[in-house]
Amino acid sequence: MQILTSRWKLVIILGVILTIGFVAVNLANYYVSSNSVRSALIHNELPLTSNNIYSEIQASLLRPIYISSLMANNTFVKDWLFEGERYPEKITKYLAEIRSKYDVSSTFLVSGKTLHYYHFDGILKTVSSHVPKDDWFFSMESHAGNYRVEVDSNEANHNHLTIFVNHKLHADDGTFIGVTGLGLDVVSVANMIERYKESYQRNVYFIDRSGQIKSHPDESMIDQVNIHKMSGIAAVAQVILAGESGFLAYEIEADTVLLSYRYIPELDWFLLVEQRENEALRPIRRALYVNMVISGAITLLVLVICSFAIHRFQASLEKMAQTDKLTGLMNRQYFDVLFAHALDSMVRHTSKISLVIFDMDNFKQINDSQGHLAGDRLLQSTAVLLKEHVRKSDVIARWGGDEFVILFPMCDAETAVRLMEEIRGHIFSSLNENKTDILVSISAGVAEYQAGDSCETLLARADKRLYEAKRQGRNMVAGGL
Repeated sequence: MQILTSRWKLVIILGVILTIGFVAVNLANYYVSSNSVRSALIHNELPLTSNNIYSEIQASLLRPIYISSLMANNTFVKDWLFEGERYPEKITKYLAEIRSKYDVSSTFLVSGKTLHYYHFDGILKTVSSHVPKDDWFFSMESHAGNYRVEVDSNEANHNHLTIFVNHKLHADDGTFIGVTGLGLDVVSVANMIERYKESYQRNVYFIDRSGQIKSHPDESMIDQVNIHKMSGIAAVAQVILAGESGFLAYEIEADTVLLSYRYIPELDWFLLVEQRENEALRPIRRALYVNMVISGAITLLVLVICSFAIHRFQASLEKMAQTDKLTGLMNRQYFDVLFAHALDSMVRHTSKISLVIFDMDNFKQINDSQGHLAGDRLLQSTAVLLKEHVRKSDVIARWGGDEFVILFPMCDAETAVRLMEEIRGHIFSSLNENKTDILVSISAGVAEYQAGDSCETLLARADKRLYEAKRQGRNMVAGGL
């Protein structure tokens, strides 16, 4: 039991060491990898995504700006204005053709003289300096550039949010004569944002200077949600709107959101690119779980192998501690243990027990004449014969040198003498089949257990009987109480 306990203690200690080692290595690797991913997101990937999107936005606005410039420099448009804006259907047809040809959501022309607002379906209205919604037109003449990009609701299209590219119209002498241009549906921009999200696997949207969402894959949020009132990002809203570009992080739903932002002057909006840290770390976390499973399997395999090896080693040690190396019989130390058990059993069952001690006759002559190897082979052969001819319940041990002991449980002295005579006869006939100058035989002494006997006293009486057998001529069994 003590050996088994020590064995399992060793296996448990080894398992704990391996587990701690594997867990420590895997967690350290996860920590380093997650920090590396986070650093790459902060310093490279999110800013790069923001720059790429900004470049695409600039590229996507170049085409409508170019179209509006073509419209503003079209001689037909200028001539039509100078001719008194007769036949409005002509300009309406022109605007409709531009809209269809370039696939834009809206085209328009506002006359600086009559203040009529023409679009592809006809005259929409007459702009007025007293209407705040029309301020964009009256501020165009003093605008430093030839065009301006603005975001406003499109009255001609059910007030849908639209990105307008407004371009000045000038006479040949440079006089301001109106504004023309086109509109891009914000939903189209939202589709572009959704494409960005799919391409970059990040959340991309736009807000104006007040924090109102102006373009988002979720159309229900456009002009309805302000980041000041959104969970998580509200904590950093003021920092975003006060700067030009940068990086921030905020917490939401037990997760960290990494945020890169930059101001886009062409739209007067802020571009926000978000990445949830848990999502970015998912592949690394999956690798951690796989590594943990593999480490657990390796640990289990190592423990099984070690347990098997320890079991084999302990079994070998136990066998070495109990067995005589030369003959394979029990040794003297282990015989003492079994003798004590046999006495306990005898007392419980009120049975008898006998002990035999015997040795090889003329063994010294065999060693001297044929050598010690021959003597060893003789002892081994004797051990084999003993195993073949004793009962299963009998206990055999090599006592030392050429001496052997046999314990006969549930057997009185008379029966033990008879059994030992049979064994002696088998040994004599088997070992002398090939006749030699020296006959091989054994002499044995038998003693029956008496109350108060110990192993030593019982052996002493059996040894006395052995001496008597030797004195009477050898190759015989002497017995008694």
